[in-house]
Amino acid sequence: MLSVSWIKMIYNCCNVNNKFILTFLFLKGLTLVLSHPQCLDYKPPFQPKTKLNFCANYSSFSCCTPNKDLNQYKEYQRIRDIIGKTSNLWNKCSKIVEELLCQQCSPYAAHIYDAEATFNPRDFPGLCKPYCEHFYDNCRGLLQYMSKDQNLLQAASKNRTFFCQQTELVDKDYCYPELLSNDVLNNKISIKQVTSPGCICMEELAEKLKNPVFVRNANDGTNRLFVGEVSGYIHIYYPNGRRLQNLFLDISSKTLNTENNGDERGLLGIAFHPDFKYNQRFFIYYSTYNNKLDSNNHLVRISEFRVSNNDPNIGNVSSERVLLEIPQPYWNHNGGEIMFGDEGYLYLFVGDGGSGGDPQGFSQNTSSILGKVLRLDINTEAHGPNIAYKIPADNPFVGIPNFRPEIYAYGVRNIWRCGKDRGDPVTGYGKGRIMCGDVGQNAHEEVDLLQKGGNYGWNSREGFACFNEDCGKIGPEILPVYSYPHATGKSVTGGHFYRGCLNPNLNGLYIFGDFMNGKLFSLEENITSSTWNGKQITTCGPEVCVPPLTGKYEPNIISFGEDESGELYMVSTGFPSSASAKGKLYRIIDPARRGNPENCEAARDQTDLKTLTTGNRKRAKKYRRKYQRRIQRQKNRKQRRRKGSLEILGIRTRICQKYKRTRKSWICSKYSFERKRRGKINSS
Repeated sequence: MLSVSWIKMIYNCCNVNNKFILTFLFLKGLTLVLSHPQCLDYKPPFQPKTKLNFCANYSSFSCCTPNKDLNQYKEYQRIRDIIGKTSNLWNKCSKIVEELLCQQCSPYAAHIYDAEATFNPRDFPGLCKPYCEHFYDNCRGLLQYMSKDQNLLQAASKNRTFFCQQTELVDKDYCYPELLSNDVLNNKISIKQVTSPGCICMEELAEKLKNPVFVRNANDGTNRLFVGEVSGYIHIYYPNGRRLQNLFLDISSKTLNTENNGDERGLLGIAFHPDFKYNQRFFIYYSTYNNKLDSNNHLVRISEFRVSNNDPNIGNVSSERVLLEIPQPYWNHNGGEIMFGDEGYLYLFVGDGGSGGDPQGFSQNTSSILGKVLRLDINTEAHGPNIAYKIPADNPFVGIPNFRPEIYAYGVRNIWRCGKDRGDPVTGYGKGRIMCGDVGQNAHEEVDLLQKGGNYGWNSREGFACFNEDCGKIGPEILPVYSYPHATGKSVTGGHFYRGCLNPNLNGLYIFGDFMNGKLFSLEENITSSTWNGKQITTCGPEVCVPPLTGKYEPNIISFGEDESGELYMVSTGFPSSASAKGKLYRIIDPARRGNPENCEAARDQTDLKTLTTGNRKRAKKYRRKYQRRIQRQKNRKQRRRKGSLEILGIRTRICQKYKRTRKSWICSKYSFERKRRGKINSS
């Protein structure tokens, strides 16, 4: 619960709208559902073992241990002793000092102190303009005791405008204190339904999933969907929403993941061998424990597994054969995508090792496999049982000094989800190309088309923009096909090319989303100019997305996938933690047009799929008629109420005429105003 003194301080600094919002937070209690929390050490926040005494507002979800909390209190005492606890300045600003010192305990500390943007976090938090102006006008005499940043001190000596420009953050959503009421950061995201050309619907197939991270098919003719949860569990679903009771795979005992919101470690990816139907081999990308006594946080492990001989719906955990282990110096930026190319080689998409800004330069260091796309030949039958993998002879850097031969492309930050194009169903155009979402640092998100031997520019470039002084000096770079700023979204989730038959209007579109705010996007290629046009996709209103379809979905978009026929699926959650069962599985549907049932099996009436566009037309018409009747009833009720009001208004008019000059004339005045507003009689 927020303290009264804290609320008073906010009232002194914030505009009327923020006062209202923050007062509401006070009355309801400070319960933040955080979408992208991160501490100054680039690790996720946690719940301290004991309540914090000084920064008590951050006792439930924090970046401070009790010892760190004590250090912040000692700093508070130091400043108080210098200023004098009886001075007017201290009486006026002591609570502000307390709040600013406690921002190091905030779950958003890395963002508030701009640690995401620079190698050296600032020593003074980023402030929103109203708060900054209040601090400058009333408390700037304290600044020399709270910061050693000479640029900030010089700006404060000039005027308020310079000072507030210096405290401004690149991503203004994280400025203090307005981040406390930011809808996106507090997961109060409302999915806007707009019925317009190109809008889509969702069909919910599964619920109560705990942070689902992928949905994949095995391409073995069974039409099974494999849905993985970050803790290490993999379920089997069918396109009609039916789930098998037994888990396909349980590697939770080997998987490193915590229930902390923001933990990027865990079960991250799965890929089925192109000949899975015959050899039953599949590959897992997951985080695991580092048992070595070194500085690395954990390991990323890529392993091969096989299906149980007794049950084709159960993976054999004991069959694990480790292909590759990659030490991770920090907890974040683990990558996680894994897939097979059309040529049969295994692709791994590895993050830059974490922290912020790639401080060790792994992405451009070609002797490291961090921040890279790797390509491996894992044909065990050809190479022998004791050989984990071989290097494809046509990998772009084979035989080149200072290059790891596994590297297929480099200069990536943290690719999260890719889609491989099946090709146009008629011409085959685009077949085999791979497009990925690469999560940005603090300003831009990007979508990249994978090219052999390409350097994608990180950490000198973020999106199309320069990130550091090496920008444009690292040789040829592959620029994104699409990029968007953090005002649009803050964490891209790569998607898939749609090549199914159920939704012909979507053919060729690359559909992807944003993890933080739940927005959906599409990219369409202009073949003539070799450019890509991006736009946001909305979901249709309830008059179009009739049950069992819906225009609502859980806002934290984690991954996309496709079934064997190319239909598109999405997994998302309402709370990104392995402790929360708010994850759901959806199928994406275009309500405007379905495929021809003569050549599209998914669109035939005899299928058992319970959707508007995949078979159960009578049920869909029933729901539509029910919805239309409900709308008509609402209209009828409004008309009856209006008719009754007009009748009463006529009676009141006669009463007013009779008693116009009596003591009840105030009633007539009120009725006269009402009649004038309704436009039914003259004001006279």
